[in-house]
Amino acid sequence: MIEELLTPHICGRFLSDEKYRKGHISILAPSEGTRIMGLHTPEMKLIAKRIVSSGNKDNILDGLQKQLTLKGKESLYHEERMVWGLVLDYMLVPLEERLSRIDKFLPSIDNWAICDNFCSNSKWVEKVDKEALWEWITSLLSTPKDSPHYEFTVRTGLIMSMCHFLDEGVIERTFSALEKIHLTEGEPYYIKMGTAWLLATALAKNTPGTRLYVNSCTLPKDILKLYARKARESRITKEVSPF
Repeated sequence: MIEELLTPHICGRFLSDEKYRKGHISILAPSEGTRIMGLHTPEMKLIAKRIVSSGNKDNILDGLQKQLTLKGKESLYHEERMVWGLVLDYMLVPLEERLSRIDKFLPSIDNWAICDNFCSNSKWVEKVDKEALWEWITSLLSTPKDSPHYEFTVRTGLIMSMCHFLDEGVIERTFSALEKIHLTEGEPYYIKMGTAWLLATALAKNTPGTRLYVNSCTLPKDILKLYARKARESRITKEVSPF
């Protein structure tokens, strides 16, 4: 769909160095069938900003959505979906329109890189109605477990919560939302890791409150073990008891 915009920015080493190429793909952990061009994130951010300022943003977004609907996510390169999410972050539109666009984008997410890059670049959150945004995030967290998009839709809700709803006064309702998901032993890997990352970040922001939560929560043991590991691995919390 936007392959012609991406091609000039392909990393030469990705094309010429097989070991480098395999390492790059391994880090992304793409789903089976994903096509990867070999761009780096800074170049994709640049392309997304150019699309937003080009005046052709809506046509490109509509085209990506149409291709996803008609041919499936495998028809879009990994980098096309990365840029899609970044355009949604950078564009200036009302919250209702942005969330509607994001809902159409979510089924394209099938790896941590697309999810986490979209969430970590969501600076637009600073200027919107937080109550309306929170209602949308909780709808992501409430995605039915039999949904084909369960793993990464829930992870999107988790990482958005981690990025924007761990401050004093709102962290408690993030913990409450975790309880309402009713996570069980053996959840999909990226939901487990997203929850663990959220909790480890919460520990750094509010150690007493996070300890109080994890010692009384209903989260399964496998997630709590990952949380403790993430806390130990962090430079900020490696000396802090997670429980």
